[in-house]
Amino acid sequence: MGYTHYFNFKKSPKAIENGADLFKAAVKATTDCIAQLPKKIPHEVREWNEKTGEYEVSRVGFLPFKLCGWDGKGEPEFTDTQVRFNGDAEMDFDHETCSIGYEDDTEFNFCKTARKPYDVAVCITLLCFAHYFGDNFEYSSDGDIEAGEEGWEKAKEITSKYFAQ
Repeated sequence: MGYTHYFNFKKSPKAIENGADLFKAAVKATTDCIAQLPKKIPHEVREWNEKTGEYEVSRVGFLPFKLCGWDGKGEPEFTDTQVRFNGDAEMDFDHETCSIGYEDDTEFNFCKTARKPYDVAVCITLLCFAHYFGDNFEYSSDGDIEAGEEGWEKAKEITSKYFAQ
């Protein structure tokens, strides 16, 4: 197990009216919002507390932020029909690929980020797709979305400003 985000379309974007336009708009919003991220991302270091039996934040540092292709190398994919990216494998900041496609069906999807710096980009992506696809796009997370845990706080801050424009 690991820190994971879950998502799916209730109906494929390809099968809904204006699905192609909505998908393109979601991709544009995603890239615009990700472009607003700083070059270094705050990162909470968690350590196991034997007394409480839980992981607790022991310190906060900053880690370099860079998105790469699906395998943690090369360039991320943000096209009219596909979003696919990972963290930077060279720095061991990659984990699982975040992938959302125009032709995706209603299959349950997930992306484990292990709380690595690209986690905030996954959160931004999910918020942008939820904005454009509304009830047709479902997402959840191991992190507390409402409390802004992990990448959610920064993702909500950036996307709320973007959509308020």
